[in-house]
Amino acid sequence: MPERLMMEDAALAEEARNGNAAAFVKLAKRWWTPLYRVSWIVSGSASCATQITERTLLGAIRSAEPPLFTRVPFKVFLYRVAVRLTLTREPRASTGRQPQDALGTIREALQRLDPLDSAALVLREIEQLPMEEVAAILSASSEEVRTRIHRAILSLTRSVGEIAGSDAIPAARELEARGHRTRQIRPCLRDCRRSPSPNCLQN
Repeated sequence: MPERLMMEDAALAEEARNGNAAAFVKLAKRWWTPLYRVSWIVSGSASCATQITERTLLGAIRSAEPPLFTRVPFKVFLYRVAVRLTLTREPRASTGRQPQDALGTIREALQRLDPLDSAALVLREIEQLPMEEVAAILSASSEEVRTRIHRAILSLTRSVGEIAGSDAIPAARELEARGHRTRQIRPCLRDCRRSPSPNCLQN
């Protein structure tokens, strides 16, 4: 996000803190979708994501003095609050239903990951945030984030195969084959931002 927009967001948040309802509406319209998407994918719950997105945006105008976004970039502040709230939620109960498409398979597999690994993966691969911003959001080093993402990709590849069966991503016995399948996962993850790509898990 351009620095100009980040400065504008912080200014809007300050105006909203001072009672400007129009500033809050503008801020909410700009940030609702990305915050909701992260929370929904990590939590697996639409209702949870809705509540967390609302709490995150309200937190931007109700934070303690001085507000945290005066000390970190506003985008980092918002994602950090949303991720923290998502990771401390009650775990989602499994529905036991088999996903009906490739995108559903990816989302179901994400639920099997370590929550912090999942958050790192979503922020980097789906939201396409720079590594330094992901590290700041998770209050971790860039090296730790890279390790989490690498571990998540490997686990996700394995879980997709377990969920979808041999027609999707077969269990890889050779390191080379596993590397090939792992590379297939990234474009599938990015499809979580838009409509499913029905062929992205095929051989």
